[in-house]
Amino acid sequence: MKRSPFRHPQRGATTLAVTLMLLGAMLPVLLAANRNTLLELRQSANQTQSTTAFEAADAGLEWALALLNSSERLGPDCRPSALATETYRERHLDTSVPALTPRALQPACLHGPNGWSCACPADAAADLGPATGPDAGAAFGLRWTAGPQPGVLRVAAIGCSHWAGECRPGGGGRDPATARHEALFALQPALPVPPSAALTVRSAGIEAHDFFVGFFGLSPSAWKRQPAVHRLDCQSDCSAALAAAAARGITLVSIPGDLLLQGPMTLGSPQKPMLIVADGAIRLQGNVVLHGVLYGKGLAWTAPAAVVRGALISEGTAAGDSSLDLAIDPDVLDALRTRQGSFVRLPGSWRDF
Repeated sequence: MKRSPFRHPQRGATTLAVTLMLLGAMLPVLLAANRNTLLELRQSANQTQSTTAFEAADAGLEWALALLNSSERLGPDCRPSALATETYRERHLDTSVPALTPRALQPACLHGPNGWSCACPADAAADLGPATGPDAGAAFGLRWTAGPQPGVLRVAAIGCSHWAGECRPGGGGRDPATARHEALFALQPALPVPPSAALTVRSAGIEAHDFFVGFFGLSPSAWKRQPAVHRLDCQSDCSAALAAAAARGITLVSIPGDLLLQGPMTLGSPQKPMLIVADGAIRLQGNVVLHGVLYGKGLAWTAPAAVVRGALISEGTAAGDSSLDLAIDPDVLDALRTRQGSFVRLPGSWRDF
């Protein structure tokens, strides 16, 4: 009889079969686990894009509010420009009527490798380039409509995970994650209660704080903190500094001290009057022409004649010669009451979708 060359016969066939069966049984479990992992990764990516769109929409509302309160004249790229002739508010709102009617413009911003770039078109929808590529980052676009009452705007900011869809005029590119935030912006008038006379002097029975609040609706400190109010800290003669501010389109000015205005100079216009509030006394000297309102602790004027179309308000005395040409101007006061001031969010008006 021929003997096997192996001392012991081969074994393990049963073990191999059992192992293969176990591996076969585990395969569906592994596939299911891998599928869940892929699903979680996809959900995480979607959540990231949704968060990006949400934050872009929120940034859009803040950006719109900041530029509405800016006095800088802006170019097509939404940046201050010496060649520009309009502020953001003037470009996007019809300020010729108290209702502040929004114009059909669609500003937009795109976040690229070098930060945010924006477009503030004067007569068309904003376009910041192709819808795809390395610059197609987070974006937002703005839509304006009239609010429920005059002086109130409804602003919608549409945020997108990338520059496409509703954020980009005309669409294009792959569909992004989107978020829509809305809020009502109300105008806090520069002068809610205009004076009824060309010259108003506080009577002894009224506290200075109450006298101020009666015209401005805010305490002196709160009024000065408004984003549209420009603080101008000049020494003694502020004529040159105020003239430069007026040339830049600034209309609401706070002076932390006495104010001397020496002519010849012109401040404000019937369409865009100036409101100047001084913590100290105000003195007009020479040919000063003002369309607007001056408010100070005291008022004085000397020849040659100053011309004021609007109103003068004093917490103290008001004295001068007969050279002052002063007349109340209802149109100037109405502009300060209905079209100039700071925009603020109405509490409870914010919505996200």
